[in-house]
Amino acid sequence: MVCAGAALARRLPQSHVMHHQLPRLSRSMFARHSVGRGHVFWMCLASSAGGALAAYFMDDQQGRRRRHILRDRALARWRRLGRGMLRRWRGAAAETYGMSHRIVHLVPRTTDVADDETLCQRVESQLFRDRHIPKGNLNISCEHGLVILRGELETEADIEHIESRVRRVHGVRGVQNLLHPQGTPAPNKQRSLAH
Repeated sequence: MVCAGAALARRLPQSHVMHHQLPRLSRSMFARHSVGRGHVFWMCLASSAGGALAAYFMDDQQGRRRRHILRDRALARWRRLGRGMLRRWRGAAAETYGMSHRIVHLVPRTTDVADDETLCQRVESQLFRDRHIPKGNLNISCEHGLVILRGELETEADIEHIESRVRRVHGVRGVQNLLHPQGTPAPNKQRSLAH
């Protein structure tokens, strides 16, 4: 059997025999799979640091206490971070809310008849709480947030007092005071009589 194999090998050409041999290992193949010195240094450093940390936290006497301290500090830092983010979020939300209201108040509101009627009722209820203000001699009307006062009162002080009270009512944008003392013409009639 061995002789037959040797005879067969002698009959095949040399190139055919070399073709079936294992490939030669070159230096470039080792260079591709080898690890550089820098990588080895960092791998050694990382493994030694990991081992030191494991020994520090897995110590039989102090390891449990150290692990609990690390856990508590990490949780405290996480809570502080969460509170800081919540404060920032609330501040941003408040700033956005305030900005939206400032923008809304920059746009002039259009008042309709219903708003004017409500404003008249509000002014009358504020004024006529005072028993000393004569209801019969006073006429109140509203146009687009402007309160128009007409009527006769006894003194100039009463007229100024009523006007100041009307100006303090919420929703009043302005007051046109046509009140006048008894026996004198109204301010708008004075202008027409002068011409």
